[in-house]
Amino acid sequence: MPRYFFHYRTEEALIRDEAGSEHANLEAAEHNAAEMGRAIIERIAGEGGEMDAPRSIEITDATGQDLLYVVFWAGPKVGDGPASPVEPARLH
Repeated sequence: MPRYFFHYRTEEALIRDEAGSEHANLEAAEHNAAEMGRAIIERIAGEGGEMDAPRSIEITDATGQDLLYVVFWAGPKVGDGPASPVEPARLH
């Protein structure tokens, strides 16, 4: 199985995934990145952090080649509840 690396980018920093993880294909890696994005937004929301700043998970292969960017942020607050995660966007 191929190994993919999921680097987390904010406006201020790039946090590199040095270990990576194996996935059947790029589609499975993309699904993993989207789940990571949702978990990050939920954690930031729970901590009262900045919700509208764009963030991304940059997926690379073992050689460091960029394969896919999954961009995510929380959507606008509607009503009395918290902001909700926006469906991750796929960029090539």
